[in-house]
Amino acid sequence: MPLAILPAFGSLSAFIGLLEFIMKLNNRVAIVSAAGRGIGKAIAMSLGSEGATVIVNSYGENTTKSTVDAINDAGGKAIGMPGDITDPYRIMEVVNATIKDYGQIDILVNNVGAGPKTVDDPPSHPLAPVEAVWNALYNQNLLPTVLMSEAVVPHMRAAKYGKIVHISSIAGLGSFSPEMLTGFVHPSYNAMKAALINYTQTQADLLGPDNINVNAVCPGIVYTDAWKGNAQQAVKRMPEFEGMDPRKWFEGIFNDSYPTIFERTPLKREQTVEDMGNAVKFLVSEDSMNITGQTLVVDGGMVKI
Repeated sequence: MPLAILPAFGSLSAFIGLLEFIMKLNNRVAIVSAAGRGIGKAIAMSLGSEGATVIVNSYGENTTKSTVDAINDAGGKAIGMPGDITDPYRIMEVVNATIKDYGQIDILVNNVGAGPKTVDDPPSHPLAPVEAVWNALYNQNLLPTVLMSEAVVPHMRAAKYGKIVHISSIAGLGSFSPEMLTGFVHPSYNAMKAALINYTQTQADLLGPDNINVNAVCPGIVYTDAWKGNAQQAVKRMPEFEGMDPRKWFEGIFNDSYPTIFERTPLKREQTVEDMGNAVKFLVSEDSMNITGQTLVVDGGMVKI
């Protein structure tokens, strides 16, 4: 904004005061898990742009610092609390430190989640590899969200205010094609994301009387590190795409180049991490005060509910 208009406000401090007044999340304290990069980072930056004090969690110190610096450099307020958010003890440390420093937690965004890991240990029984993958997906995608919510909710209940958003996926809304399930998405991932949507609905029913809104966001196919990896695998493992540039392969998803793999995307444009940040920003603002127990799908129309 040109400095020439500042005299209308009397002083720079008055102008800054006006900006803080119109920011939708001013004086709110938000915890965002897995916010070191990709969707989580975009969410944290979006909340910071509206005046929230953002507690940034990421597994690594460098990724945590990157997001904190980006928010602060843009004029926002953020502090980092790195660590493994699948660890219940670290969850309690983050929550307790936030309450000690700020006295409140108004917003919780559970973004933690990951795809299946390879199992290196020798199987102890014939079903051990299957069991290991499903346990890993449960421990990475569902349990941390439940535990973080359980740690934060008592503080929100005491304040009679709270906004919770769980980041699920379009994978939780139904199955995918056989090509998708064998090449890119493990069925356990679908199951955990579906459970997260159901958890959102039941949590909303339980917490509504305490003035706590609970919603979920289901991103579509976003070019984060995970989908970069999927694209790289596609051009290596699938003969019809061999040698193709991974980014060009990814772009083909949104122009209906692979109808046997992906559903049609009516808007024919990819979703971005900023789209997810804007969706969450809406759900944690007072603009959504009468929205709870809902799943906001941000996928360009790919999935029909």
